Amino acid sequence: MSSEWVKKSYWGIVKAEHFIGHFLLLVIRLYWGGLLVLAGLGKLGNASEVASFFEGIHIPFPLLAVYLVGIFEFLGGISLFFGFFTRIMTIPLVVIFVVAYFSAHGESLVTFFSNPSLFVMQAPFLFLYTTLVVLSFGSGMISVDYWLEKRGYNKDLSF
Repeated sequence: MSSEWVKKSYWGIVKAEHFIGHFLLLVIRLYWGGLLVLAGLGKLGNASEVASFFEGIHIPFPLLAVYLVGIFEFLGGISLFFGFFTRIMTIPLVVIFVVAYFSAHGESLVTFFSNPSLFVMQAPFLFLYTTLVVLSFGSGMISVDYWLEKRGYNKDLSF
């Protein structure tokens, strides 16, 4: 009798935490999606200055790169904000943030094991972290993706 109560209590807690996780994903998506929109608009609005920076860190075709990164950050931010095609849009965003580390923050990669705080303090870190979380866990129940998937598969997708 006692072990059944413990088992039911445990799974009740797990289900509650899983449900709360959807709200956490929503907060993460709204905050970082909004920041990505602003970052993309900032690049697109100051393309020549950002292209000069890209050229200084030896990124080929810097003006084209600025427009590509700016457009993907803008569209990716909108995607995150609304939870629409998030798993697809996070793939190019992960590539962008990894390239940002290798091109502009190489010193933090070299000292990753000896000084991990330098890696974490870099500008792309939280954007990369956010996109990896959403890529891994999806956009959650409070998203356009969830409702489209639920309608398309005609079943409840919550676990």
